[in-house]
Amino acid sequence: MRRQDRNERKRKLIRTVVFLAAFFLSAAVLGKGCYLLVSKCVSVFAQGGGEQEPVGTADGADAPEEIPVPQGQQWNGWIVAIDPGHGGEDDGCYREGVSEARVNLELAKGLSEKLQALGFQTVMLREDDETLPSLEDRVTQAAKAGADIFVSIHQNAYDGTQSGVSGIETWYCDTLEDSGRLARLIHEGAVKKTGAVDRGAQETDDIYVVRNAAMPSCLIETAFLSDPAERSSITSKTYQDKLTEGIAEGIVAFFK
Repeated sequence: MRRQDRNERKRKLIRTVVFLAAFFLSAAVLGKGCYLLVSKCVSVFAQGGGEQEPVGTADGADAPEEIPVPQGQQWNGWIVAIDPGHGGEDDGCYREGVSEARVNLELAKGLSEKLQALGFQTVMLREDDETLPSLEDRVTQAAKAGADIFVSIHQNAYDGTQSGVSGIETWYCDTLEDSGRLARLIHEGAVKKTGAVDRGAQETDDIYVVRNAAMPSCLIETAFLSDPAERSSITSKTYQDKLTEGIAEGIVAFFK
């Protein structure tokens, strides 16, 4: 019996030494997170290395719930410059009382809200109907803000004799890295969500903001104000929500 007592004391001493080593090692490596490891060690050594109960159930309490990470947090740090085309005294294309500049701003604000809800940072390059930033100012402001991409929103118009000209088209300059991919993803998202006519993503060197932006950029013409049906759609809040949701999905796909 005396030998057994000595052996038992020796085993307890060994468990104590191991416990203390685990405590200080975990404290040095994990900081605050060492608590969980130490708790586990205490449970194991208290039971002599046998099978342990699940953490948190010994006193009948439920295990603590895991705190979910907000879904949008993965997009934190990415900055999107949103350019509502025209503004001020420049209405852009104007049809039957509908101002392109006003529609562009409404869409830009809706897109900004959706992107911010996902965790993106946004920079509005025009925030009201009174101001008219120059094209140079728009690309300069985006660069100063450290924007990762540049998205310009516009409306289209057709003055020819052909009827039913409508749909979405998106423009980019292929001299800028990844601009083509950005344009295609935004275009696909917008067309898919709205069901609008797909006029394609096309390359051009003629649009100042996409040619001179310092980051991947594109310009999306979201509707033809010259088409009565599309003009009615683009001024509808429901349709605008679908459109901006599609653009936002394209932006998410780009950063994935």
